[in-house]
Amino acid sequence: MSNEETPHKKRSSHVEDAEEIREVFGALNEAIPKLISGLIGSLYSPESAGNVATAIGRFYTKLIEEGIPKEVALKMTENYVSALDFKKIMSIASDGAKGGGDIRIEIDEDEEE
Repeated sequence: MSNEETPHKKRSSHVEDAEEIREVFGALNEAIPKLISGLIGSLYSPESAGNVATAIGRFYTKLIEEGIPKEVALKMTENYVSALDFKKIMSIASDGAKGGGDIRIEIDEDEEE
């Protein structure tokens, strides 16, 4: 007897591999939206909003303390806040999760290696 696998065993192995991959992606399809929802909830909580406001205020105040003119400090703060555009970041992440849909894996069982 040779050590080579028969075509039936190869197909069976491919089918088992595909089923395992489907299970993994199925779990990811459930976990990722929950993770994104949790992140959105934590970013937009009252406590988080307070922390963001405090950080923005400290940023502006520190610029003024360091001698930056108020007009320039205000512009720098506006740029700082625009970099913290969580809504845009989460929208991109959410659209990616929604648009991606289910991952489909197909195997041609008649194909031999």
